[in-house]
Amino acid sequence: MKKDLPSVYANPIDKDIRNNNDIYYSQSEERSINTSNIYEKINQIFASPHHVYKSNVLIKTKNRPIKTTIVGKSGNYLLCLNGDKINMLDIIDIERI
Repeated sequence: MKKDLPSVYANPIDKDIRNNNDIYYSQSEERSINTSNIYEKINQIFASPHHVYKSNVLIKTKNRPIKTTIVGKSGNYLLCLNGDKINMLDIIDIERI
């Protein structure tokens, strides 16, 4: 009881396929900062249901990390509860604590 399988059409591949990516990682290289991503993170913090008046955040700037409480934004600055203003252009990363 031997049955033959139906024939299958195999399309010939006559071009170079490059559907894989080479990924390199080096800790010593400086990474480019995507500022639109920073603005999106800030807007998500202010739009969060957990943000009523203030939010505790950890801000990593070009110079140092800052653990503070933000209450708003004005122009290109984040306003802190203690009266400090942090320039958004100096921010590398921001996360809610």
